[in-house]
Amino acid sequence: MSAVSANCTACNEPLGLGARFCEDCGTPAAAQPAAAAATPAAVPAATPAAAPAAAAAPAVAAAAIEPPVPATVRGVIMRDTNAGPGMILVNGVKKTFTLEQHWQGSVAPQVQMQADVTLDPQGEIVAIVPARAGLEDLEKYKALAKKAVDGGTPVLADLVGRIGKPVLAAMLVVIVSWLWLPAINVTIMAGMKQSATLFDLLRLANSGASLQNFGQSGGSSGLYGFICFLAMFAPLLPTFLKHKHARLGYFGPLAFLALTGLMIYMQMRSMTSAARDSMRALGGSRMDEMADAMMQQVSNALSIGFGTYLSLAAALYLAWRGIDALRKAR
Repeated sequence: MSAVSANCTACNEPLGLGARFCEDCGTPAAAQPAAAAATPAAVPAATPAAAPAAAAAPAVAAAAIEPPVPATVRGVIMRDTNAGPGMILVNGVKKTFTLEQHWQGSVAPQVQMQADVTLDPQGEIVAIVPARAGLEDLEKYKALAKKAVDGGTPVLADLVGRIGKPVLAAMLVVIVSWLWLPAINVTIMAGMKQSATLFDLLRLANSGASLQNFGQSGGSSGLYGFICFLAMFAPLLPTFLKHKHARLGYFGPLAFLALTGLMIYMQMRSMTSAARDSMRALGGSRMDEMADAMMQQVSNALSIGFGTYLSLAAALYLAWRGIDALRKAR
């Protein structure tokens, strides 16, 4: 270390070593600066080989402390969680998962939905999140379905408006009455009845069966059944056909009921005549009264079911609509 002389701050004259005052002007001398510096050679320099090793040591220590980062892969759901654990296909391997432990989506898992699967270093599932592509596909399908429903609703509403709700309601009553409600009841004995729908009567008429097979299901209605279905939907003709005679379709159900009633009446007359002839062949003309009494008992056993009355009311309404349509056409 060495002392350095300084000049007076007032007169700029050199000051003596250790002087407290300037000998020329008497101004107090400022404190003398002292400089001490270590020579550059005094600091040891690191060797080039030691520098990279010193820099790599913190990185190795940090890598030893940080845990391994879980891997995220894309998977496809093979089974949902509606009936137990779900199943997802990840890297060609099927793995099970639960809704409570692994699923982290806002929508429930669905089959064929794509999902992002987070796996730990051992390959076990940590979390499953629906893939954005899978959610977009799901939303696209929902949008298409909503569009189909929304697109079909105006068409259906327009069709209902063209046909008319009262006409559709009357047709529905006719269909239900003919196919499922009793048209005729037969009292076999006290407290025991058997019924048949109008369609059952058509099966009996087509097969040529007698009252012994009354109430038995099965068999084909044949041409009678075809005419029955034409009569059911005949009131739709004015909506889809512009022909002037299409309005007569409103009279279809009533006309079919009249023809069916006439057919049953003729069948009963035929059975009565056949029974009278058989009894006359056995006992002569004296057996006519017995035959008439037997057929009277059969007639008393038969009664009209409420399905016939209900369908007749609906058919009469449709016929009234037909009369009104014909009157307006004129």
